[in-house]
Amino acid sequence: MADPDAFQTWLDAYSRAVEARDSDQLAKVFSTSAHFLKSPFDRAIEGRDAICRDYEALWSRVERSVFEIERIGDGWAHWSEGGTISALDEPWRADGILKVELDEAGLCTRLTLWTETLSVRESDMLAQRDA
Repeated sequence: MADPDAFQTWLDAYSRAVEARDSDQLAKVFSTSAHFLKSPFDRAIEGRDAICRDYEALWSRVERSVFEIERIGDGWAHWSEGGTISALDEPWRADGILKVELDEAGLCTRLTLWTETLSVRESDMLAQRDA
């Protein structure tokens, strides 16, 4: 990353887009050929339009979402999100780390997430498994 402020600028714009659930704003932070990995082990979602559609699909399933993000290093951030799963009317939360690679224009060319996601039912199942 050439410009040390580029990541913070990107992070602020990404945060505003996700908080607003605005795919037009979100599209402005990705290059047209960006790659998005929901986990380092997943196949990449390729292209800005496909990435925005993936976010829209999540946003359509979760109500009353709260999103927070904090820079933890150059290109790295810790994020958390919570809300209510519409179809189940139950709380949902996710917590994770993201890694971003930017091009010279400050657009994301690669976004990788490491995520822990739990709904209430999943939390109960995990507690029973660990007992």
